[in-house]
Amino acid sequence: MIEQRSSILEQLDVIDNLPTLPNVFLRIMQLMRDPEVSMKDIAEIIESDPAISMKILKLINSTFYGLSKQVDSIQQSIVLLGSSTIKNVVISISIFKVLNTGKPGTGFNRKAFWQHSIGCGLIARYISNQLGWEKNEDGFIAGVTHDIGKVILDRFFPEQLVSVMEHIKNNGSSFYEAETITLGTSHSEIGSLLAENWKLPEKLVHVIAQHHSLEPESEHAGLIALIQLADMLTYHYKIGSGGAEKNPPIDPNVWSVLSIEPEILQEWDEELKGEIANSQELGTLLA
Repeated sequence: MIEQRSSILEQLDVIDNLPTLPNVFLRIMQLMRDPEVSMKDIAEIIESDPAISMKILKLINSTFYGLSKQVDSIQQSIVLLGSSTIKNVVISISIFKVLNTGKPGTGFNRKAFWQHSIGCGLIARYISNQLGWEKNEDGFIAGVTHDIGKVILDRFFPEQLVSVMEHIKNNGSSFYEAETITLGTSHSEIGSLLAENWKLPEKLVHVIAQHHSLEPESEHAGLIALIQLADMLTYHYKIGSGGAEKNPPIDPNVWSVLSIEPEILQEWDEELKGEIANSQELGTLLA
């Protein structure tokens, strides 16, 4: 098992065609660090990538946002959605764009996986709104990206993924349990390495690395706890598929870290079901 893990990590380190994010993503991330950035500057960068521009316009004119009039410019889209939402839409579209191909025959359902990821993002955003977090969009993008290591397994390590999927089928285990047992590593470790390679924000790297291993005193414990809870709810509501029917149990510390009680989920139930419908529409628009 140790040899298997070492082999995977060594291969990952030397893969020549490891996906890279579009230039527009990198430029947006750099620009958004400037508090004085103008909407015009953001719009010009997005407009340099016609494919991303078209997706944004398609999204904002969909029933997902329910606007009363047609929007036909990126700058107008930024005004209506806000720069933070636009940033996360660009990130999501970019990730879908570069990670949308896999190897056939692994048993991994890519379409259901993206549905699961988007569902997790929307539920995380909903919960962070309920908690009164200022940066609630962090929850969305963390939810969308938390499982990207699974896509890397699907694309570059199909034989190893087949062994994981067979273990799940034969033992009814979670994806995380199966890969840990059969490979000695996990999508958390693999995904965090990709996130570092992409130079994603440090908090996202931490969420991807630790979303199955919460440390209550860690710097980003709140966001990690949020994603654990959102991930659990995506499985509960059967939104897409993370690769297995079973999900590892959430850490008991999730509730204290988020300062909520489990009973609150009953109050949120109807609105959470609304996020399921949103995830289905958004998945179609972003894919």
